[in-house]
Amino acid sequence: MRGDDYVGSYVMKGIIKARGSTLYDSVYLFDAEGNVERVVTKLSRISPNHAIFIDACEMGTKPGEMKLLSINETEYPFFTTHGIPLKVLAEQLLMECRVWVLAIQPKKTEFGELLSTEVHHAAGYISRFIASSLAKEGMNIV
Repeated sequence: MRGDDYVGSYVMKGIIKARGSTLYDSVYLFDAEGNVERVVTKLSRISPNHAIFIDACEMGTKPGEMKLLSINETEYPFFTTHGIPLKVLAEQLLMECRVWVLAIQPKKTEFGELLSTEVHHAAGYISRFIASSLAKEGMNIV
């Protein structure tokens, strides 16, 4: 719906497709699909030690470039595609959790656009990397 802004959901769908489930030993996978508030609320009930959000983030770098950032290293704009900025949600609901953002530089975020080629390649790489890492670590489907 919003071009490269869909990348987080696209990555999660790729991991789930590769591994066949969203449930693993001590690893939970959620696809926010535009409702990050609902996912953060679920996480606050689970009380995880760590949470990683995968999202398109404007970093002023090349499209498809990725950075793993602590939520504390991020800033939130006045306007966001989320109802409430992720940093605000994390600060209020995930206070005992180390929160990270796997940020991917978007190329385009216009309505009705598909993922750009650069972001599509980055998303495929991330999906394959996480799925194979879960398999290597013996994270069996529950």
